[in-house]
Amino acid sequence: MPSAFALTAVIVFWIVGAAGGIGFLHDAESAMAMLTGLHLMLAVVAVSIIVTVLALMDLVHITTARK
Repeated sequence: MPSAFALTAVIVFWIVGAAGGIGFLHDAESAMAMLTGLHLMLAVVAVSIIVTVLALMDLVHITTARK
């Protein structure tokens, strides 16, 4: 179940991001604030991809172990 929860959280993250979740960068007061925000989002995207791969591998492992 933790894998399914993690995968659901990543899906929600990507839906919110696609719906304009990074709009806060539009109103950045300085270039450094925007750059910091972009680096933070890059790190979060990388972590979300890693979590997705690990969750899918765990779900596939659980599915094949039951056969």
